[in-house]
Amino acid sequence: MSLRGKIAVVTGGANGIGAAMASRLRADGATVAIVDVQEPKAELLADQAGQGAGVFFACDVVDGAAVADCAAQILGRLGPVAILVNNAGGSGKTPARTIEEHSDDIWHYVMDLNVTSIIRFCRALVPGMRQAGFGRIINISSGSRHGMAGPFPTMKSHLAYATAKGTQVTLTRQLATDLGPSGITCNAIAPGMILPDPEARITRIIMEQPEEFRAGMLARIPSRRFGNGQDIAAVAAFLASEESAYVNGQTIDVTG
Repeated sequence: MSLRGKIAVVTGGANGIGAAMASRLRADGATVAIVDVQEPKAELLADQAGQGAGVFFACDVVDGAAVADCAAQILGRLGPVAILVNNAGGSGKTPARTIEEHSDDIWHYVMDLNVTSIIRFCRALVPGMRQAGFGRIINISSGSRHGMAGPFPTMKSHLAYATAKGTQVTLTRQLATDLGPSGITCNAIAPGMILPDPEARITRIIMEQPEEFRAGMLARIPSRRFGNGQDIAAVAAFLASEESAYVNGQTIDVTG
């Protein structure tokens, strides 16, 4: 599944699942634009034999003007983008446990972070894909899109987050319908309980929970283990490749 010669963009690519996907796409030969508000570790940018390059672009994806500027920088420096991984997201910065606590500001922030950012990056980068007659868009949804039974230790505003992740699935199908005739596919990956690496925020929070809490979570996973960044990156690499040409509009659950 060689990606040599292709330009890929991974939003939220500096750490966690995003960093795992950026690393895998580089290993498969792509030049990867890592978009994040935080600078990635040096190894994601370091030259390694047989790997594509990694280039960092600072951007807050909630800021529409910043996204437009970031996309222009990527196109100007690297050229047309073939692969767009919309990974940036999250449940926001402000706790909101009930519907009464979900202010308009909280709601709009979470939706902009998870959904509007996809529209903005697609708007900027799809024209180049159309011209090339090839494109791969991968949206990172979540198993939480089916709804959550109450608050979760890593979650700030679960109502807005679950809604945004469900919206991503519908957006994925509509983009696939609209862009398929141009040779562009759009698919989503819905991770389950993923602990990307030991330093990831979610990993630290889960490992701080009582042992019985973790045991209960594992008992609900048929594979009896938490997922890791490589589990998601492997699926992303397939969806980014030419091997996935006839997979379009799908949401792939990676939940063990």
